[in-house]
Amino acid sequence: MALNLEKLKNLTNTQKFVSLVLVIVIISGAFVWFVFIPKSGEISTLNGEIAALNNDINIHRIKVKRLDELIAENRQLQLQLAALKEQLPPEAEVEILLKQVSDLGGRTGLDFKLWRPAEKKPSASGLYVEIPVNVEVAGAYHALGVFFDKISKLPRIINVSNIRMGSSKLEQNKVLIQTSFSATAFASVEGDP
Repeated sequence: MALNLEKLKNLTNTQKFVSLVLVIVIISGAFVWFVFIPKSGEISTLNGEIAALNNDINIHRIKVKRLDELIAENRQLQLQLAALKEQLPPEAEVEILLKQVSDLGGRTGLDFKLWRPAEKKPSASGLYVEIPVNVEVAGAYHALGVFFDKISKLPRIINVSNIRMGSSKLEQNKVLIQTSFSATAFASVEGDP
């Protein structure tokens, strides 16, 4: 189909103007429909991604500002962990610790009647084991108090529980009390990093 320019010359100015406007509207509509709307959606999506990335950047900047503080806090926590591990000996050292407890009792004037280690109990967390020992001693009330005080001052953790004091007896001009209790030592699990 050939374009006949003669017909265009015969159109009135109003028809030429309407035709021009119609061509402009069609071209503009095609541009809006095929270019502007799809790109507008992409722009909105990219603006959302930019906002999310800017938010992430701000969060990371805050973290970077706190990095020195967090490193110092980590060092402090590592020192605390080392101090706590010092209180929680490896299982191999617990026998030495329990021997120290026995020696403390002897030095404070207590006579050990029973020293029976019970079965080891792993903790629910699996970080340590409890090593209970059932103990019976005879001695003066004051000596027993001194003994418990010295246990509390040991660098390792030992819990004394289930204290039962019997009636007092007079032996060799001394009032002796038969006492039973459970001394529980704690040890780190073997292979703990």
